[in-house]
Amino acid sequence: MTKKPNILFFHVENISTGDVGCYGGGFPIGAKTPNVDRFADEGLKLTNYNVEAQCTPSRSALMTGRHSLRTGCTSALPGTGLVAWDVTMADSLKQLGYRNAILGKWHCGSEPGRYATDHGFDYWYGILDTWDVALWPDDKWFQRSGFEPEYVIESSAPGHLKKIKPINLEVRKNIDLEFLDKAEGWMRDAVAAEEPFFVYFNHSQAHFPMVPRDEYLDSSDGGQLADCIQMIDGDFQRLLDTLDELGVRDNTLVIFAGDNGRDTTFHASNDQGAPGNWRGGYFSTYEGNNRTVGLAQWPGKLRAGTSDEMFHILDWYPTLMHMLGHAELLPTDRVLDGVDQSRFLSGAQDRSNREHFWMFFDDLFVGMRYRNFKVLTHIVEHGAAPIQKLATPHIYNLTVDPEERTPYNFDQIHSWVMYKVFAPRAVAFRKSLEGDAVPKGAPLDFNPHDKQGSEK
Repeated sequence: MTKKPNILFFHVENISTGDVGCYGGGFPIGAKTPNVDRFADEGLKLTNYNVEAQCTPSRSALMTGRHSLRTGCTSALPGTGLVAWDVTMADSLKQLGYRNAILGKWHCGSEPGRYATDHGFDYWYGILDTWDVALWPDDKWFQRSGFEPEYVIESSAPGHLKKIKPINLEVRKNIDLEFLDKAEGWMRDAVAAEEPFFVYFNHSQAHFPMVPRDEYLDSSDGGQLADCIQMIDGDFQRLLDTLDELGVRDNTLVIFAGDNGRDTTFHASNDQGAPGNWRGGYFSTYEGNNRTVGLAQWPGKLRAGTSDEMFHILDWYPTLMHMLGHAELLPTDRVLDGVDQSRFLSGAQDRSNREHFWMFFDDLFVGMRYRNFKVLTHIVEHGAAPIQKLATPHIYNLTVDPEERTPYNFDQIHSWVMYKVFAPRAVAFRKSLEGDAVPKGAPLDFNPHDKQGSEK
């Protein structure tokens, strides 16, 4: 029987194509990323890798293969989370005998029943939600409030959660070292036990507050952001070195990917060039938020080179199950928005199986990407901006207008995209939500197929 491959998913917070050298970035902010660049050169680089608009929607989409409008995980703000009915990538991998660990942020639910260990992970060490909580203990107004700080947590069983230590700036600065140690220990133990592992490693950078460790402080030609980008590069290489040391690199699928575009709103010091070739950043409806870094390697199994074919974070779950030969473990009682990209990733076919995806902001439907076109019914400039509803939806041809500056004003206005693609598919998508979607804030036991439960 063929030995099951290990999986290392290295998820990076709020990173853009303008932050790493292999996408033509890095240097505008004074950062060098030689390890990530080498990984890209040796593996597959996706230049059309797409995510959701915010952290929680992206992470829930990765786990479930379903858009945030179906899971209710529509916002990074409190009040959302997976329900017991949801099935995750980790659930399926666990059925195959994988040892599943998550290090870092989960952000898909912060109460019993919604923890990572309630959704297929055997071990979790990290935080519940967001990293800006590290600023609270030094805020005199927070100190006077009498509120309890947030904690680094640990969980090793469903419903179980242990508070380890309060999160402050010092803890935040060095936390990735703890994640690295635990990830390495998890991989070593799994290899020793001759069992496959799934390590979902969520690096804390580049989420504000951006605090580089001492060994990376002033290591770049830029500011602290560039220092943190170089720290990501070094930490990623450390895990690759561990795979080499354990002799399992050739039998490990390694993915390096972002969850959103870069934060150009809240604490975006030294952010020039952040979106790379695209406009906008975190929270916006622009391509600088939709498109981010997506790299993968699995020697002898995945194609190498660069592809501009469309891939969405939704696609990982169904794709992995097909690559492992166990598509029967994918849930069939619900709509999966992710598509199987296994033949595309392996090189068996040149074209992606995806030609469009939907765009949301919180629970608002704001548009779609179709091939090289983009249709927007609303525009969000950045995380602190108002949501602008457009009188007439904008249609952008991203090939000639990558900065999304000029809807309609080129030789062709491409209104056929509205009539032939966007409108009919939007109707079908909304119809598909009926009896399939979990509303935001739904109770843990909500089941959209249960008529009584759907009326709660």
